[in-house]
This record gives sequence, structure tokens and C-alpha cells, in this order.
Amino acid sequence: MNHEHWLREEQAETARELANIMRLAQEMGRRLCNETHGEMYDEVRLLMSLLHQTRAQADVIDAQLNAEDPLAELLRRRELRG
Repeated sequence: MNHEHWLREEQAETARELANIMRLAQEMGRRLCNETHGEMYDEVRLLMSLLHQTRAQADVIDAQLNAEDPLAELLRRRELRG
């Protein structure tokens, strides 16, 4: 296996893992949002906004590195989030 191929596989694996971690972080953020009221609510909403943006970007990178058709993959993921 040449170096470029190995590097591409490593990038793809890292992007996939990061996208999975971001999905988990966003789910944990949703739980915190549901459990938080009062003075902390605004801070948690800001966190949720940042997690959403970060997950969306992680999904773009993951799809570009791991999908045959990145656009179709991104649309499929958006449908799953419903």
C-alpha cells in the first residue's frame, strides 16, 4: 500500500469517527437541554447551536471522504434527523 492510499484511509477513518462522536455529543446536549431550566438555559442553547454547526461540518467532511455520492449521503443524513 502506498503512502497516499494509507493516508486517505486514515483520513476517512478519522472523519467517520469524528462524525460519530459529534452525533453522540449532540444527543448528550439534547438531553442536557431537556433537563436544564432557568439561568443556565441560554448557555445550553448556545452549546446546542455550536454542536449543531460542528456536527453538520463533521458530516460534510465524513461524506466527502467516505461516500460514493457525498451529496446523496448528506441528504440521507438530514432525512434521518427528521
